[in-house]
Amino acid sequence: MMIKFPYRVLIGKSPEGDIGAMLEDMRFGKKGAIITDNNMKKLVGAKVADITGAEIIIADSLEMESLRKLSLSLKGKDYVMGIGGGRSIDAAKYAAYLAGKPWIAFPTVLSHDGVVSSRASINSGSSKVSVEASEPSAIIADMDVLSRAPYRHMAAGAGDVISNISAVEDWKIADKAGKEKYHTVMGELALLSVKAVQENVDDIKKRNQHGMEMLLWGLISSGFAMNIYGSSRPASGSEHNVSHALDAMGSTALHGEQVALATIVTVYLQGGDWKTIKKLMLDIGLPTTAKELSIDRGTMIKALASAKAVRERYTVLNEVNLKEAKAEKALADCGII
Repeated sequence: MMIKFPYRVLIGKSPEGDIGAMLEDMRFGKKGAIITDNNMKKLVGAKVADITGAEIIIADSLEMESLRKLSLSLKGKDYVMGIGGGRSIDAAKYAAYLAGKPWIAFPTVLSHDGVVSSRASINSGSSKVSVEASEPSAIIADMDVLSRAPYRHMAAGAGDVISNISAVEDWKIADKAGKEKYHTVMGELALLSVKAVQENVDDIKKRNQHGMEMLLWGLISSGFAMNIYGSSRPASGSEHNVSHALDAMGSTALHGEQVALATIVTVYLQGGDWKTIKKLMLDIGLPTTAKELSIDRGTMIKALASAKAVRERYTVLNEVNLKEAKAEKALADCGII
């Protein structure tokens, strides 16, 4: 097994001035491509391009075929940098992977753990799919930029971390059922991310540097757990199945909001302390009802009832045999509907 970690993690207030030295130290070469969107080009990308001499490429689509074409334009580049939110990071990650180039993650919002994950979420026709990619060779975090991102997105990042509680318990359930051996170190690393959020709620809400760093490292640790284990198992269980089902039904909520909401009911089904999770979500400022996410009652029920079939991963959903009536009761008991 070969495990890769980011070679460099550059964190600070306005760290752009140190990027040139970092790239030189990493010996990537001088021909780079910055994949971003128009907003982030103005906010950060143009400044980084001036420092590095990298070409700015606007990624306007996450469609698989579009990203394949994008990867062809990267053949003459030495490295790729993704600057922005989830879309730009996933576009850079997957295009760089197809082109066989190292990539650098420069997130401008902390909305999910994809900043480190070796999986990319892209579009294939009308469906959103998770595909193999590669880990970043470096991570750059500008605390000034991150602190100015909409708080809703930060809360969603915390929600993605909180969902690890459900994912790790599902992993233990799979172990007890003889389906997949539980890895204590990777499971505890995923739960360490949760602890970072639980113990720093006030600082995260204040968006001060300590709070941003705790959320960032929580997301990084969650991504590390997945990368080291070689799959998303440490941070993705039944709660992600429910979220994927909601995506397929047209939900427009943020990923972290959906998986956190689903965590309430999946932990309920696991026999865990769902009330404490719900309180933590309320403290952070996350929605705890389907209505708050503009998801109607029927859609939420169908998503939970059909979530087991989303993928072949043994979770609590394999043990409770949910029909719509039982799903409705569970969601009502938790106050989600």
